[in-house]
Amino acid sequence: QLADARELYALLTGRVSAVTGQAALDPATNKYVAFGPRTRAGSIDVYSGFVQDSWRVTPTLTVNAGLRYDLQTPFVASNDIMTSVTMADVCGLAGIGSGGTYSKCNFSQPNATSGKAIPEFVQLTKGTQGYETDKNNFSPSVSFAWRPNVQSGVLRTILGNPDQATLRAGWSVAYERQGMNQFTGVFGANPGSTLDLRRDANIGLVPAGESWPVLLSQTNRLNQASFNETPAFPILTRENRADSISAFAPDIKIGRAQTWTVGFQRALGDDMAMEVRYVGTRGDQQWSTLNYNRIDGNNLRVDVLRDNGFLGEFQSAMANLRANNAAGGSRAGSFAYYGAGTGTAPLPIYLAYLNGRTDATNAAAYTGGSSTWASTTFASRLAAVPNPGAAASELDTNLTRRTNALKAGLPATFFVPNPRVNNVNVRDSGAFSDYHALQLELRRRLSKGLSASVNYQYALENGSAFDGFSFGRVMEGSGNVRHAIKGQWDWTIPVGRGQRFGANMHPLLDAIFGGWSMNGVGRIQARTLDFGNVRLVGMTTDELTKMYKFYRRTNASTGRVEIWMLPEDIILNTRRAYSVSNTTADGYSASLGAPTGRYIAPANSATCIQARAGDCAPRTTII
Repeated sequence: QLADARELYALLTGRVSAVTGQAALDPATNKYVAFGPRTRAGSIDVYSGFVQDSWRVTPTLTVNAGLRYDLQTPFVASNDIMTSVTMADVCGLAGIGSGGTYSKCNFSQPNATSGKAIPEFVQLTKGTQGYETDKNNFSPSVSFAWRPNVQSGVLRTILGNPDQATLRAGWSVAYERQGMNQFTGVFGANPGSTLDLRRDANIGLVPAGESWPVLLSQTNRLNQASFNETPAFPILTRENRADSISAFAPDIKIGRAQTWTVGFQRALGDDMAMEVRYVGTRGDQQWSTLNYNRIDGNNLRVDVLRDNGFLGEFQSAMANLRANNAAGGSRAGSFAYYGAGTGTAPLPIYLAYLNGRTDATNAAAYTGGSSTWASTTFASRLAAVPNPGAAASELDTNLTRRTNALKAGLPATFFVPNPRVNNVNVRDSGAFSDYHALQLELRRRLSKGLSASVNYQYALENGSAFDGFSFGRVMEGSGNVRHAIKGQWDWTIPVGRGQRFGANMHPLLDAIFGGWSMNGVGRIQARTLDFGNVRLVGMTTDELTKMYKFYRRTNASTGRVEIWMLPEDIILNTRRAYSVSNTTADGYSASLGAPTGRYIAPANSATCIQARAGDCAPRTTII
């Protein structure tokens, strides 16, 4: 255990591997101070006014209506320690697009290089607004209550007591106010408010003229890195994606929610009433963050991979891997092009990134073997569970491979619009959601010592998902509490003075046995579980729902009793469906084998690759 031994030896002998520290910009002096506190301060102002009135239109109809206006000013910095960027810096080399939430940069032009080559950070000085003012924040509201007051006939039977039968409905709009961390978390994430004073083996821990090791006892060698205490703006982004950008979309809107409800209440006897309600909420202009430079994961930008031609080449690489595995020998496990008549196709993009060459039709150009074309890292993305987003990310996030691609003539913006930086996190107001609920409520007022309330709710909740800049966001279902029964009750036991039993009992007995009550609350709920964008093989969603429960099994290896949530065959074959190999004919793990029977599988397969969620499997699988 050499690594453990070396670490233990270094600890016991006091060897130092790094000296860390941070300098923070002092808002009072505008100078960097070693180990100083960082205070990110700012404010927003909210000005509101409303008018509201109530009209009793008839003895049985009441109407309420109002209009509110909210002016929420943009975030304004209260000191000078944070930094911001313009949209030109956000879009970088690709350049600014035509506008709109999903076309602020030239996302669909992989060869665009007319923008800003070196983005920069400017000081967000005191009093500077972080984005434009959203002035269109009117909040109307209207509601009514109507008592039918039917005294006889069939409707009297249906509606019940005229004093209790009431129909209510309403609609309103409300705007959201964000917490301060939403603002300081964006502007404070940019470089400028702090300096890293770290010194390690790669950054001057042992300068010229000194020797290893650096010992804990050598206090004169444990100082932090030197720095210039005077900040210099603008701050240019560093090479090789050493920086990330955080910004607000300049036209960001204030999030809002529209809520509407319709309910009917009627009496059930003298002491009970029942109400049936529908409640709906639609949220729009909701804030979310998109990483403009991300090409895999949640922001799966397969649309970009399609536009730049990589998706088509990725499918050719999949075919190459299958052909080479079928041929066997030295070709097994490789997705390289082996020449005419071999069943393989040239891969110019891969060749540019992996070998820095342009002669894609030359089979001899595909060199590197296990470190490139037969590498498990690259080839496994082409097997039974293809993943073009991860494959593109592995090419683009490596400096050597990016250098190769530039050498071969591919543009720096081939995969991302801003190749100078790592992440480009932009907060916009393009998200949305909705909520629908049916509510049944039974209430018993206090009578004969008993009061109670029971409520049942059936709810559906949906949220928006980002599908890429070509598609935007779409609504999809999400896991939530689908069914909920809640109840509370209070019963005064009728024993004691003035009660039904023991009305004249002795004061001592009354103190012991009188005045007692019983109360309680209860809740039963059934919530949903979202398995996500997956394929169900050999079973339906209803069948999966019925099988999702506790299973008690004894582990053959340990003899211990274990609890699992699905039958053993589904778990085993689901593991097989997600375990891939780049050397087997079917693309699945040689040790586990291919899945059979019933199982949960990834959305992508050898025969279908999604351009957006839902193309090859349901967007959500909710049970």
